[in-house]
Parts: sequence; C-alpha cells; structure tokens
Amino acid sequence: MQTPWASLAVLAQLATSAVSADADAWKSRNIYFALTDRIARSSSDTGGSACSDLSNYCGGTFQGLQSKLDYIAGMGFDAIWITPVVTNSDGGYHGYWASDLYSINSNYGTADDLKALVSAAHDKGIYVMVDVVANHVGPIALSDHQPTPLDQDSSYHSECTIDYSNQTSVENCWIANLPDLDTQSSDIRSLYQTWIAWLVSEYDFDGVRIDTVKHVEPDYWPDFSAAAGVYTIGEVFDGDPNYVAPYASLMSGLLNYPMYYPMNAFYQQTGSSQSLVDMYNQISSLFPDPTALGSFADNHDNPRWLNTKNDLSLFKNALAYVILGRGIPIVYYGTEQAYSGGADPANREDLWRSSFSTSSEMYQAIAKLSAAKKSAGGLAADDQTHLYVDNTAYAFSREEGKLVVLTTNSGLGSTGNYCFNTQVANGSWNNTFGTGTFTSDSSGNVCISVSNGEPVVLLAS
Repeated sequence: MQTPWASLAVLAQLATSAVSADADAWKSRNIYFALTDRIARSSSDTGGSACSDLSNYCGGTFQGLQSKLDYIAGMGFDAIWITPVVTNSDGGYHGYWASDLYSINSNYGTADDLKALVSAAHDKGIYVMVDVVANHVGPIALSDHQPTPLDQDSSYHSECTIDYSNQTSVENCWIANLPDLDTQSSDIRSLYQTWIAWLVSEYDFDGVRIDTVKHVEPDYWPDFSAAAGVYTIGEVFDGDPNYVAPYASLMSGLLNYPMYYPMNAFYQQTGSSQSLVDMYNQISSLFPDPTALGSFADNHDNPRWLNTKNDLSLFKNALAYVILGRGIPIVYYGTEQAYSGGADPANREDLWRSSFSTSSEMYQAIAKLSAAKKSAGGLAADDQTHLYVDNTAYAFSREEGKLVVLTTNSGLGSTGNYCFNTQVANGSWNNTFGTGTFTSDSSGNVCISVSNGEPVVLLAS
C-alpha cells in the first residue's frame, strides 16, 4: 500500500508541540466508551425492555448518560468517550452522519443538556472526550448540509468506490457511500479547524477522538489536532504497525489497532503470547510514544469480544492486559454486563436492558482491575516489563515490580501453577483480583497458582 508521508518531521513537530501537555494528563486515565444513544433514556432510567431496532435511535440522552456517571465511576473510570454530538441526517443514531456542525443532535437533548453532562462529569473528576468526523458527512442532499460551503458540491470529492490497495483512493473516495469532504481545500481545512476549536471550547471537552483518520491525507491532521487544543486520539483502522505508526506523529495518540489483533488472538486461544510480545516490541520501536495509544479489546466497529469467544475468564485476562498494560485503557460500554453482540449494529445494545446492575461479575471484575491501576499510581509510564512468555501464559510488571500481572489463556475452569522471575528479590505482593499473598525468593522467583482461569493481579504489600 502506498503511503504519502511528505515532510513528516515538520508535521510531527506541529502536532506534538501543541498538545503534548494534554496527552500527559490523559496517560493515567481510564476511559469508558459510551454510545450516547444506548446508555440511558432519562435521568430516572432504572432499566427496561431491550430496544427493538438497534439500527435506529433507541432513545438514549445526555441527561440519561449524566445520571449514570456514578455507575461508570463505580468501575473506576475517570474519563468517558462519547459518540459525536452534532446534528445528524435521519437515522444517524451513532452520530457519524453529520448534517450541521454547529447544532446539537436533538435526539440526545439540548446544548444545555450537553453542557450539564460535561460539567457534572468534571465535578466528579471525570474527563469527557468527544468523537468527531472530518472525513465525510451524512447521506443527505449536499445542499442540505450546514454550515456553508458544506452545502456546495465543490466542497466534496467526486463519488468513487474505495480501492483499499491504493492510498489515494482510500483518502479521496467515499466510505460507505458517504459524501467525502475535499480535505485538500484550504477553505474546508479552515472551516473544520475553526469548528473543532469552537466545539472544544463551547462544551469544555477534555479530549477529541477522531474518526476515519486514514481516509484523509496525512498533512491535514496536525493543524486540525492543534486547533482542538486538547489530547486527540485517532482511529487508523489497520493492524499493520508499519502502516499505522506514521499517523502517530500527526496527533496526540491513536487507537492501538496493531495490538488489538495479536492480543485478542492470544486471549481467544487462536494466537500465541509470543506474537503479542513481538507486536508490543515492534510498537516500541516504531511509535513515537506508545503510552499515548489507546488500548481496547472491542468497540462499536468490531464484534463484541464475547461474541468471538464466550468465556468470561478469558475476557477478564484480556481486560487485565487492556487496563493494566501499557497505554490508555478504553473499555466499551456493556462489557460490564457481559454483552456479546456480533457485527454492527448487534454490538450496540442498549444498556438499560441490564437494569444497570453493579453486582454483575464483569462490573466487579473491571472495578478490581481499575482499582489496581489506581493503586499502582495510574500506570502512565512506558515501563511494562515482559516477565514470562509461555504457551498458555503471559506475565508482566509495571512500576519496577510494584505491580505484577499474570494472565493465562486456558479459560474457564482451568487451574495451573506458574513459576517465573519477577526481577524483584524478596518481594511481597497481595493478589488484588483474588486472594492470597505471594513472595519472591532472594533471586526474585515466585510461583503463582491460577484458579478458574482468572488473571492474578499482584500489588506490592
């Protein structure tokens, strides 16, 4: 695949100088990804029957989401990523079909409701990241788009079908038949920079998630990211680290798709722990700052984890890697209720069908993992050490051994005893995910027993 990376060094300098301080503030955060239409319908929503049509609006609102901030914080999350907030064309329940950049999607509520949500989150110490799209707009007549000149044909590329083997086609053709903005136009660039600066300022957002980054020419992004003025994390939907890495210099961070594939392969019993470690090391050498990348096990664009592998013990191990490994963890809403929907829109279930249970097995598991992250100081550094790489196990440490995590992929009902070197002599740790205390000998060796295939999370005592 051809990749146009003209004057990348200059672009990188532009992007990182503007937002590096904000990226640092995000590195110890723990993000809950909320699809606004699917969380809660009102401030008094205590649960109800499942939405009957997941391909359209289900009724979630800003007020509903605000009422669930304590539910979210109860799992240890101190940041939320919400789907796009602008007015969409009909059927755009997900938010990715913008029709008016300067008005708020009335299906979710009012501009004041959105401000109240962000304010309430901030009062609880929770950051809010807004999702935005700069590659395309919603599927309505171009003349109906706002603001001007988005209502003019000249603001868009000519319609064509994407050839994914040709990068120019990836950037200029129409994804899913959606009008593709002429992002090479200085007018369009200026319009979107002005808009993103306004959006972040007007609603006091702390971060910006950027959709479909690889579908726009690279030199578009540094100025857009700088205009946002906060941490920006981009979606480059590709598992090849050599393809993804150059984009990491254009904004604060990226979703870690290169790690998503081998990580899930190991914990879903189709790949090796060595492949996970190899990718980790490759990312270390290719990316400017791996700690600014977002780690995830699934999301709204991929089938839910449990749809691929229906084993809660294995899923807990994958989440232990996501939440306690290097990078900024992102957990998709509904994970805490063991949702298992398949491809979009089945993976976008409403949350109210769960009655917002805080006693569910996965809610409690996430809370334990998040507590360990917090107790270990937030885990912002690039300090993950591979301790043990085995056919059915992977162990790592953070904070020079203050945290030791043993994950396995044998699954529900499995037991085992794993001995390895912690690189901490005469250490002592408490298992915060289960029970018991473990100590290492004078050489740093420890033996850890695994029950029911669950991860072991050791915090220095």
